[in-house]
Amino acid sequence: MNVAVVGAGIFGVACADELARRGHRVTVFEAGSDIMQAASAINQYRLHRGYHYPRRADTAQACRDSEQSFRSVYGQAVIDDVDRHYAIAASESLTGASAFLEFCERLALPFRLAHAPFLAPDSVELCIRVTEGLLDLELLRRIAWERLRSAGVDVRLEQATRLSRLHDFDTVVVCAYARINEVLDEGEGLLDYQFEVVEKPIVRPTPALAGQSVVVLDGPFMCMDPYGATGLSVLGHVVHAIHHRNVGRLPEIPARLVPLLNRGLVERPPLTRFQRFVEAGSRFLPEMAHLEHVGSLFTVRTVIPGLDDTDARPTLVRAIRDGVITVFSGKIGTCIQAAEDVAALVEGRSERGEHEGSLPAAASTLAERHRP
Repeated sequence: MNVAVVGAGIFGVACADELARRGHRVTVFEAGSDIMQAASAINQYRLHRGYHYPRRADTAQACRDSEQSFRSVYGQAVIDDVDRHYAIAASESLTGASAFLEFCERLALPFRLAHAPFLAPDSVELCIRVTEGLLDLELLRRIAWERLRSAGVDVRLEQATRLSRLHDFDTVVVCAYARINEVLDEGEGLLDYQFEVVEKPIVRPTPALAGQSVVVLDGPFMCMDPYGATGLSVLGHVVHAIHHRNVGRLPEIPARLVPLLNRGLVERPPLTRFQRFVEAGSRFLPEMAHLEHVGSLFTVRTVIPGLDDTDARPTLVRAIRDGVITVFSGKIGTCIQAAEDVAALVEGRSERGEHEGSLPAAASTLAERHRP
């Protein structure tokens, strides 16, 4: 079939690659100047195994169960020699230490009890050491480009498009994340999303924090992870990372933030909450007071509204009408499973021909199985 994929984040790339290798003619439309420039490039760079989601077992299981499929395609971009710790805050945590350990054991997530000398001892109730991969973004992008070229995918950069302009294609797969509704334009399939303009400060760590990955659960706390293979680190905070939030069909981005979005590392950004990250994080990592702010990354993070209580991050593959599939991306590691689901829908349509009504029931069931 002749398939258009809109959006070249990791999910769009994975879908295009999978479809092309199954013999379909695939064209990718990407509004940016390169693939994987927005949320795929601006996050905490973890190949999640599930530890981060003790309040939402299905998200944790999806991370755990999809890891090997991701590694089978992009494994060369995964860094495994990372010193990774998860800690439960001593107060105000939504998940206690015993509940977190029970969660890890129930999902068969391996761990070791640990003492991390960089953590303030009175700030956490529990600390465990785990094995969890780190993503090298530049290597991941390079591998993705190599696979797209070898599969014969036609990638059209700096070409924002809408569904109404893609009548020449048999099937359109919309993987536009924050822009899904903008691409769909009107009609079926539009949903409300929670849009968050987020900042990820990049810092030069102190010797004690160099190469360390630490996540403090479970609530409005912080995390720090290596920034790929650069020797720098990236900070996260549940509250202070968010400069603006809205729920609706389209993101509302304040004019002052627009020039900062999806530009990669912005040195000396005119707007930053770096000091708030430091003040909040020093409660757990006293060494944070000595971090050097190198710059910040800014993007629009998009989540399903109403899930803050559980922190669920589902990946949704939906056949919304004949010949139109949307992929709303959750965690990066689920992209290969999502691509396989998309391919099954496309091939189900191909087998029954062009003019036989809506998708068959089996395909519709497959499309909905990631619904929260």
